Amino acid sequence: MSERAMPELLAPAGNLACALAAFDSGADAVYCGLKKFNARERTENFSFDEMSKLISYAKRYGKRVYVTFNTLVKENELEEAASFLAQLDSLRPDALIVQDLGVVALARKYFPRLVLHGSTQMGLHNSFSLRFAADIGLKRVIMERQTTLTELKEMLKNDPPVEVEMFIHGALCCCISGSCFLSSWLGGWSGNRGKCKQPCRRRYRSSQGNGFFLSAQDLCMLERIPELLSMPIASFKIEGRLRRPDYVENVVSSYRLAMDAAKEDPSGERFREILPKARMILSKTCGRKWSEGYYLPSSAKTLVKFDALGVSGLLAGKVLSCASGGFAVKAFRPLALGDMLRIQPKSGDDGPSLEITKMLSGGKSVSFLPRNGEGFIFADKAIPPDGLVYKTSGKCRGDYASRIAALKKEGCFADLTLSISRSSCQVDAELPGGKLTWKKVLSLAEAAKQPLSEERVKKEFSSWDLEEVRPGAVSVRISENPFLPASLLKSLRKEFCVFLAEHLPGEDAAEREKKLFDEKFRNDYASLVPYEGPFLGSTFLLPRRKKFVLPPFRLNGETHTARLPQDDPSPREEFFFPFYVNESALPALEEPFLRFLKKGGFQVRASSPYVFPFVEECVRKFREKGGKTEHSIVFGTAAPLHVCNSFAASLLSSLGAEKVQASPELGKSEIEALCRKSPLPVECYVFGRPVLLGTRAFLPVEGKMEDGKGETFLVEKEGILTLILPEKIMETAVCKGASGAFFDCRNADPREKGNARFNFDVGLA
Repeated sequence: MSERAMPELLAPAGNLACALAAFDSGADAVYCGLKKFNARERTENFSFDEMSKLISYAKRYGKRVYVTFNTLVKENELEEAASFLAQLDSLRPDALIVQDLGVVALARKYFPRLVLHGSTQMGLHNSFSLRFAADIGLKRVIMERQTTLTELKEMLKNDPPVEVEMFIHGALCCCISGSCFLSSWLGGWSGNRGKCKQPCRRRYRSSQGNGFFLSAQDLCMLERIPELLSMPIASFKIEGRLRRPDYVENVVSSYRLAMDAAKEDPSGERFREILPKARMILSKTCGRKWSEGYYLPSSAKTLVKFDALGVSGLLAGKVLSCASGGFAVKAFRPLALGDMLRIQPKSGDDGPSLEITKMLSGGKSVSFLPRNGEGFIFADKAIPPDGLVYKTSGKCRGDYASRIAALKKEGCFADLTLSISRSSCQVDAELPGGKLTWKKVLSLAEAAKQPLSEERVKKEFSSWDLEEVRPGAVSVRISENPFLPASLLKSLRKEFCVFLAEHLPGEDAAEREKKLFDEKFRNDYASLVPYEGPFLGSTFLLPRRKKFVLPPFRLNGETHTARLPQDDPSPREEFFFPFYVNESALPALEEPFLRFLKKGGFQVRASSPYVFPFVEECVRKFREKGGKTEHSIVFGTAAPLHVCNSFAASLLSSLGAEKVQASPELGKSEIEALCRKSPLPVECYVFGRPVLLGTRAFLPVEGKMEDGKGETFLVEKEGILTLILPEKIMETAVCKGASGAFFDCRNADPREKGNARFNFDVGLA
């Protein structure tokens, strides 16, 4: 194995106890979210005070904390989102994990020192996606989980423009990340906003039989750690922010053991020795059956187990009867106080979760119920009478309550600018609420053999013992080539710290600074100038056949048509790029687009971030071969490239977009709010069968399937993907202020009458 740096081991933390468990067990970093704007709103999550304490703890022990800010943000949430970012900026996490392009634009404009990682929810899945990420200022990309290992190796064989993070363990979504509308379609609970109701874990009916047609097994790449370590991956990520500390302890311990053994002995012998022990530790977790996910085509074929309940956990018993205040249970495996249970209806619908806090057996209070034992578990929730009892978590090794109580909040940060000459040392410190300046008169000789370096000064002023204030960014200016002994440099730092301690801002300084920012943002936002041009007309995305008669137009304005690459768009049509193109398919996509350019085509629809750099590269190649373009490329966007707010539209405008499509998930009032502020024309998706779910997994169902509430879906194969579409046709209206209408005719004839409204009338949760 080469001397490439070891990837970090990144663990989930749904609360402080999970974070401490992760660090204790060998994680290099954790990722965690606040109470809002993160993709796991169902877990406990962190308050700002708790996040401050965790970041302070992590910095003390050389660990890292990444904060998830990875949901879509609606227009009316921008002010709150900006205020959250301001508070996070003051905490200085190691990075922010983001999905919404509007959040990227907010951070780049107001908080440039925040490091940004592109969430898997961004749908970044090929080499051009990595280029897009670099172009918008991301440091790292968390790869789409449906990327194969072969594709990933191809993407990384040349130096990627950003760091790459990959999932190695945990639950898998059936859908390509960031493009799922299924939960939202069934009730407005968007998976893209952290509110997924997990409809993929339910039982469905079809003409081929009934089953859990969308429920994927869990990912486990433990045995492939040596292979993964040979790749230039920055971070190995474990999924599981909904899990408890015992899960985090066991998974992190297992992978830490495996990674260290593989790195220690490149021959692989040490890894093979410890693998049984690592497997044994991992077996203590309560999850689904393990697989290698989408990383191998062979595992993708068997990833969905249609004949097994999609619930996570170990089957531990069954409900015998229900009564007021609890239920009688027969245990298939031992149960104990402190165990977390999920009582799963046989229908596959969501069941209640609870912790065993009180249990009876033989009329007596017990702390343990043996295998095959019967008892009564107290519960204050409605229990399904036919339920199966799954153990989802047990006791953790440590008691974290006292350690959590002792954690201290992170002090405020001081960004330092040092100016050192032979006659003086001046430190300008930027703190919440103001600026401080300290100056010391010096009389130094000119350096002969040991000139003072900026690195030495930065190192000295990057650490001190003050808890109330921490060193932030340190910049250094040196003039006159002073000779400054190490002992004097240390003394200057100590004197400055005494001065700093005496002049610290009051506790309300940070709050004052936040209020000033909030006011500035409100003023900036009020001054935004939206697009106020003419109505641009209707665009019809035509079906996959050449001849198609457009119906009588329902709207005024011009009529445009768009086609997919395989339908060879004419130069008067829009070239509509598919939302998922795996690495090996990129050359095949280049051919029809170059042909489109040669014919004089110039209008493009981007339904995924990769399209922008891909088009740029194709135009460059076209011109290098002598091709000429009469028009500049005109970009529009389409779902699932989400545009939910004006800052997302602004960022896309900077990339060349001239119109954007509002996310079909949004409600009428939310689209109208976007239209009032967007700098670009906003188009409404008004007709079609939107793709609710796309997957590379083999689904054991064809044609139609129906859920337990009678909602019917169409299952269609398209290239390497299987798509889930609603049987109902969505039909809405053009919102006030919108500049165009989009008719998706790929899977719906516009002469038909639509019978669904998606979230148009109720809004997006």
